[in-house]
Amino acid sequence: MDHSGNVLDYLNWRGDLTFAQDGFNEVDNLVLCIISYINFRRVERLRSREPAQAMTLGEVCALLSEKDEQLGLSNLDYIPVLRAASETVRFGAVRMYGYECSHDDEREMQFAAVSFLLPDETLFIAFMGTDRSLVGWKEDLNMSYLSAIPAQQRAEAYAEVMAATARRRKIRLGGHSKGGNLAVWAAMHLPERIQSRRLLAAYNNDGPGFLNSVLETEEYRRIADRIHTFIPESSVVGVLLDHAEDYDVIDSSNRAIMQHEPMSWSVLGGRFVHLGERSQLGKLSDGVMREWVGSMTPEEREEFCNALFEILSQGGKMRTLDDLRSGGFAAQAAPFLAGIRSFADLDRFDWLELLRNLLGFERLRALDANYPEAFTTPAGARHRIDYDNEIPTLSAKVQEFYGVGSHPAVGRKRIPLRIELLSPAQRPVQVTTDLPGFWRGNWPLVQKEMKSRYPKHFWPDDPASADPMLRTVKPKKV
Repeated sequence: MDHSGNVLDYLNWRGDLTFAQDGFNEVDNLVLCIISYINFRRVERLRSREPAQAMTLGEVCALLSEKDEQLGLSNLDYIPVLRAASETVRFGAVRMYGYECSHDDEREMQFAAVSFLLPDETLFIAFMGTDRSLVGWKEDLNMSYLSAIPAQQRAEAYAEVMAATARRRKIRLGGHSKGGNLAVWAAMHLPERIQSRRLLAAYNNDGPGFLNSVLETEEYRRIADRIHTFIPESSVVGVLLDHAEDYDVIDSSNRAIMQHEPMSWSVLGGRFVHLGERSQLGKLSDGVMREWVGSMTPEEREEFCNALFEILSQGGKMRTLDDLRSGGFAAQAAPFLAGIRSFADLDRFDWLELLRNLLGFERLRALDANYPEAFTTPAGARHRIDYDNEIPTLSAKVQEFYGVGSHPAVGRKRIPLRIELLSPAQRPVQVTTDLPGFWRGNWPLVQKEMKSRYPKHFWPDDPASADPMLRTVKPKKV
């Protein structure tokens, strides 16, 4: 029989135990991270960074109303968690301060954090996850190609400032969703003296990992043994990017992507309910995410993220997920998705038609200009570009590219095409992403071989200045 519950049950079951009787644990971390989602903007005193001005959970709770409810993606209320915690012996003496919340559409940054002074003489710094703003989601996508996003840089500065306000306290950091990523990032970049003497733990609660280039840094290695990562068995968010540390797979009362909701996480005693491995759905999503990140260059991921955001925001007209639900993406996509009832329906669905409808004429024209379906060679022949490869690729006879002085490219960043140059028998003779360099370099060797195999065809000494040809046989002399 399952006797587990959630964080509210935990507060009811074990809220009478002080931190002296039962030390800080992983569920305490989640309680504080859930509280960090609440909208504290009207509580002016909470913005103070002076520990003497810190407020108890009960004092904060008394100033809140329904309009101050959590700012995250959940449809659940989080103020009841704050209220329940404030009424326990365990959290009744916990004090809050240093609240910060900021949005910057131009920098594509969404950030919020609050700090807690615990009775065990420690400091807990909690970072909020992604809110309902589209710029918050765009910043999450930006993690796939930027070495550091603005919210990470802000988290780094915030953590160092808050650590300085409570110099005698040891430190834990935590967050849920993007907030978990920010917590680890901030811990990585604390000054070494703070890391070695005061840092106890960094909790990543179903938050994204990092690019491999970050995981290989000395900053990450210094704190790797103090990172605690929890990922529900079928959740998707926590497997975005990579985790070098071992993560704990935990149980949730929800299914699939809804397991990201922290209120659904199963708790037993002072721990989550730990499982042995990810579910089949979880393993599938792990592979899909890694394949997506690994299949594109950082430049391609950047273009994809910008294009997706442009579609969802309708050129900046939509600013929140609520906007999308009321009249943006959802309204346009609903007629197309209405008939989907099974995975077989998804397999047969015409996603290209939906994309065309969402993009509109102007964006379709811009997309086609940057990523054309086909390329017309200087000789006038049209060849399909294969975007399924790691690098966009096309194949055509080498004679069709005579006279080319600059290499063909696609995309806003002008990614060079991978060109398979073919012989008259349609066999590859060279693969290149630099035609001018090929003409200057390896061409004489290819020319010699082609002349011996196809003596009736035209193989000029200077292909860069020759006329392109569709007919591969030498023109007859008059």
